[in-house]
Amino acid sequence: MVSVLAFVVVLGVLIIVHELGHFITAKAAGIAVPRFSIGLGPRIWGFTIGETEYVISALPLGGYVKMVGMGEEEALETLEGGKTDVEFPPGRHFDQKSIGTRAIVIAAGPAMNFVFAIFAFAGVAYYLSYAPLIGSVEEGMPAAEAGVLPGDLIVAVDTVETRLWTEFATYVRQRPGETVSLGIERDEQELRLPTLIAAIDTTVVDTAGNDTTITFGRIGVSRDTVNVLRAYGLGESMMEGTRQTVDLSVAIVRFVGELVTGKVSPRNLGGPILIGQVSGQAARAGVIALLGWMAFLSVNLAVLNMLPIPILDGGHLVFLAIEGVRGKPLSAQARARLSQLGFIVIMALMVWVFASDILRLTGK
Repeated sequence: MVSVLAFVVVLGVLIIVHELGHFITAKAAGIAVPRFSIGLGPRIWGFTIGETEYVISALPLGGYVKMVGMGEEEALETLEGGKTDVEFPPGRHFDQKSIGTRAIVIAAGPAMNFVFAIFAFAGVAYYLSYAPLIGSVEEGMPAAEAGVLPGDLIVAVDTVETRLWTEFATYVRQRPGETVSLGIERDEQELRLPTLIAAIDTTVVDTAGNDTTITFGRIGVSRDTVNVLRAYGLGESMMEGTRQTVDLSVAIVRFVGELVTGKVSPRNLGGPILIGQVSGQAARAGVIALLGWMAFLSVNLAVLNMLPIPILDGGHLVFLAIEGVRGKPLSAQARARLSQLGFIVIMALMVWVFASDILRLTGK
């Protein structure tokens, strides 16, 4: 149940964020928007404010902002739950606006997902940016024997500077049985304390249900939770959020390229089942873990929506680019045929990721 609720919340928020980008810019440009839908297909529930019907639809696999004059009404009639009967003057049609205005409206959806990811990653960075300030030292453990005291600030391990508690803890955890040099800041003096990292064995259950022994390093210290030091301020957190968003976007583009060229298997793709599982795990881990997962998905949604596939935002931008080069748009028939082809591609991809999820669950 937790996974299902987390799945609904995560996808619901990301879809709303994405579609709000289209909706706000369309309204600002004077484009008529008869429907704003969370979900696809037949309408389940909704209400109308002004000219726009706000609905929840049957298939929780996306959403859409229906703009008059997009030129895809026939191709997407089933996907978007049928036609709208209200007529609007030509001046309020999407296809009557300038290419620049239309491009902004189309790009605003992915842009909102990028913005959401930046703020979400920044929030995670801020709340996890605890400095490695020692709160307590466990007797009989390596840190105590090395002379580490409560109130010490770990500024380096060996030659690696440590600004975050997670950096320090990860470095130690990955080096069981090794002797490291802890750089300590104490009373405005910097000390070097050689420390032998203890090797701790623990048993975990792997994905196949087998017991596996894992060895990790530990020196016996805990973080100071009273005198909290933040390594990142708000400004630095925003910079970190931006960096993570850019790096993840580049990684996703690289993955798609390797997928197309056959360097990676399509079996690596995950679908709604996998998203639901990870969403549930993130929700159980806490708000910060869930926020980080949502940021990760938001970047994926933004980048994948920019792929040059008709019915996706990237496909619309390709149509606009062609119009700019030709001096006139593609015919309505050509756009409809390409949109139908794009719909088939997306549906085939959805079937594939569903199958991958099921095979992953069955261990095949």
